[in-house]
Amino acid sequence: MSIVRSVLLLALGAFLALSCTKSHVRVAATGIEGVDNVITQWNSVTQRVVRTLAIPNQIAGRVYTFVHLSQYLALQRVYEKKSFKSSHPEAAAHYAAHYVLSELFPWQQSTIFDGFIASKISGLNLTEKEDVVAEKIGVYVAAKFLTSRTKDGSQRWAKFQPYPENGPTGKYQFTVNQTYALYPQLATTQPEVIKAAEDFDTLGGPPAIPSSKYNSDYQTAATVGNANSPLQKPSLKDTARFWEDGGNTSGIVGHLFNVSVAVTGPNITVIETAKLFAKLSVSHFDGAIAGWYQKYKYLFWRPITALRQGDSAHDPLDTFDTYLRTPPHPEYPSTHSVNAGAWAAVLSKTLNISWSQKIPAFVVATEGYLLPNRTYTSLEEASTEVYLSRVYGGVHFPKAGSDGLHLGINVGEYVYDHFEEVYGDL
Repeated sequence: MSIVRSVLLLALGAFLALSCTKSHVRVAATGIEGVDNVITQWNSVTQRVVRTLAIPNQIAGRVYTFVHLSQYLALQRVYEKKSFKSSHPEAAAHYAAHYVLSELFPWQQSTIFDGFIASKISGLNLTEKEDVVAEKIGVYVAAKFLTSRTKDGSQRWAKFQPYPENGPTGKYQFTVNQTYALYPQLATTQPEVIKAAEDFDTLGGPPAIPSSKYNSDYQTAATVGNANSPLQKPSLKDTARFWEDGGNTSGIVGHLFNVSVAVTGPNITVIETAKLFAKLSVSHFDGAIAGWYQKYKYLFWRPITALRQGDSAHDPLDTFDTYLRTPPHPEYPSTHSVNAGAWAAVLSKTLNISWSQKIPAFVVATEGYLLPNRTYTSLEEASTEVYLSRVYGGVHFPKAGSDGLHLGINVGEYVYDHFEEVYGDL
């Protein structure tokens, strides 16, 4: 079976799934629905910030990590320290999230964060002592954590230049109207739990040019990845848009947070949510670092460059165009797919299931487009569709998606298994 046919069959399966009406928990388009606690509440606030400021996915992953790790550490400190018995754990988590977001986005402190925490703290009916101690703990752990990240490498100037237009075969070049490469510093940023990004460079990199794999990926891009191809059906374009999570959305990370609670169900406790969101956050952020390391190591060209420029085995395809906007960074691997793999790995370990195991159906909404909700019955089904969506959008070759998915799984499993070694248990 050809790769094009395989991709089309996978798309058909996903498209038919839209007609499924059985649901477990619905995922709202702009936030978490069905679970309301201090963790999900501040996740929704963070999503709002990411959406309003159009923060790119990779930077958004960093913000979510700072919020949820600080909340996790605040809860942990309250529960572990006997001297803080007079405190209220959820209040401490409120103060931690408020401090992080206020430090990162001070111009939104008065308009968003102050009013939100006021409404939540007042609803807890704390004594004055409980309030004072909760604030002390939340601010202390948040400030300490943020300080630990001030020299993580993300602030440095990475003196990166792409290859020139019509440059060497296979090498990354700016595409039309691009003038910068997004956040090359992330490639050398200090991760949270994984020890080194290069430890996860185990999947062989992009295909050689020429090779049978590259020829296969090229053909897929020229057909189902080409906005001008008759094989790029409306259902494939809808899949590309469904998981695009571009500007003015909560990002693919925010989207997957929403899906997580749909999978776990509405009875998840505050502690369980804190553990899950902390591990998911770190997996997304560390996965982005591992993915970015490979992007700026291999510097592989985007489909729009590859097909319009051609190579020794392929004439330029002037009719090729992408359905989605090509992101301003190298092609391999797809970090949308890394996020999906990390998400699937953490959820599967949390629920003690395999990623391909059938689970109660869950319904997911998209963000940014008026598209029908989609129904999934396994973590594999949803995460695989994320990687395929990037192929259908014309911005990635299949190997970048498949390898990105498995890179995310590898990072997510490592983070889940080693998280408590770094941050302790809650």
